[in-house]
Amino acid sequence: MDNIEVNTEQIILEAAEAEFLEKGYGNAKTVAIAQRAGVSHSMLHYYFRTKEQLFQKIFKDKVQVLTQMFNVVFEQNTDLKEILRLLIETQFKFLMQNPQLPMFIIREILSNKENREWAIKTVFPHLYPFLSAIEKMLNSEIAKGTIRPIAIHNLLMNILSINISTFIALPVLKENLNFELESFLNERCKSNVQFILNAIKN
Repeated sequence: MDNIEVNTEQIILEAAEAEFLEKGYGNAKTVAIAQRAGVSHSMLHYYFRTKEQLFQKIFKDKVQVLTQMFNVVFEQNTDLKEILRLLIETQFKFLMQNPQLPMFIIREILSNKENREWAIKTVFPHLYPFLSAIEKMLNSEIAKGTIRPIAIHNLLMNILSINISTFIALPVLKENLNFELESFLNERCKSNVQFILNAIKN
């Protein structure tokens, strides 16, 4: 694939992502995606035959980015609390780069059984090694008495909930409160880390 084809494919993917996030999977149209990308409808179908293929490509790319971030976290070879800090920060920064993603997931993945089942099959094979490693570290620290007993699924739900809620609430906050966005998000990330670490203190 030459540079022109690579650039065209990337432009289509960026246009499709914007269309999906703005209108939702069900209301997104390949004609509108082609218009956003500045290509013909037939050219869009040359690169991606269906809307589903476009959606899956974008979702897989997001999973790959997140997986690479997690790889970097676990390469640090440090203790559980530092791993948790890095995980919370990594997820938060990913959401900063993709602030519309939480609402999209809630709206589309959770309400659409077919997309939900596909997403689970796509995500969990990538995340399972990380979840297993964290659970092993967690159980070891619990046995030592350094942290209070907590199940891995509860810990992960706490992390997901506190990070994602920030970005779900962000559109309302931006309209009604006067704050500098980047400063607010950086402070919120630090606060989330401290909240989770304090919650598991013995």
